[in-house]
Amino acid sequence: MNIYLTLDYEIYFGEQHGSVTKCIIEPVNRLREISKRTGVLMTYFIDIGHVIALERNIPKFPELKIDLDLLIKNIKDLVNEGNDCQLHIHPHWETSTYKNNKWQFDYSKYKLVDFDKKNIFEIFSTYKNKLESITKLPVNSFRAGGWCLQPFSKIKDVFIQTEIKIDSTVFPEGKSNSKYYFYDFTNCPKKSNWKFSNNLCEEDENGDFLELPISSYNYSPLFFWKLFLLGNLFPKNHKPLGDGKPMPSIGFRKKVLTKGGRFSANLEGYYVTKLPAIIKQNKNKGYQDTVILGHPKALTKFSLIKLEEQINKLKSKNSFMRFSDVKI
Repeated sequence: MNIYLTLDYEIYFGEQHGSVTKCIIEPVNRLREISKRTGVLMTYFIDIGHVIALERNIPKFPELKIDLDLLIKNIKDLVNEGNDCQLHIHPHWETSTYKNNKWQFDYSKYKLVDFDKKNIFEIFSTYKNKLESITKLPVNSFRAGGWCLQPFSKIKDVFIQTEIKIDSTVFPEGKSNSKYYFYDFTNCPKKSNWKFSNNLCEEDENGDFLELPISSYNYSPLFFWKLFLLGNLFPKNHKPLGDGKPMPSIGFRKKVLTKGGRFSANLEGYYVTKLPAIIKQNKNKGYQDTVILGHPKALTKFSLIKLEEQINKLKSKNSFMRFSDVKI
């Protein structure tokens, strides 16, 4: 089994977005330590729009240079140590502003498809070029912010023009149709990778692009009862390391405590305990690949300890891969 440990490198996007130091730098440095001890490298999908927004606002708010320097150094450290840095776009950075020592996010432009094709190309190419200017390495893989990359037909041309070959946005059976989010992966191929052309969820053996989907898993209500109880009873070990809060999701807690749900495979908090079950599930399906998602901001002390334990148990019988290792 090829296992890809992937991290979306970003702050929170709610009213309390948290700090660069607590949401990104400190947890990423903990992950770097795990990589050094285990020899397992990871793929970081860099929210490079944040870097560009910092540069844009520094002339008016010079204090932001501290965050910019921290992020650039951290990304360079990741690459120098052999980790993979690929492209992650949250395009609402284009219309967000900085005021009263915090970011004011404009969620009306949360998805790339909220822009016209000209602006999509400008955003995509600018962000990709900026990331490559920092890493000094080619970028060929992408993950959309908030899993929002549909309809892909509106994005296809920019993938071709910027030489993006691999996408990792899909998680099978995922679906959302809220005010700002939209994705529907309920009818994607039952495979661990597939070629596609015009539709993320429609296999095309002659397609120009490879989908490496994030694995998904059915989490029971009992799982969520344990997750929430641990956070309340033992916050020191089970509360996120990041100092922000996510965008509110009305009714989420009630829904998962009563019905559970199928969500992306996850490295965060108590979710990491399901990593062996997810690997077993995928092997039983005959899959070749397992892509696991995480956010440094949402990691906990517990999840970091368990992640290292799981890596050490799994690495003798599986191959831990980076996206830059994929040959297409």
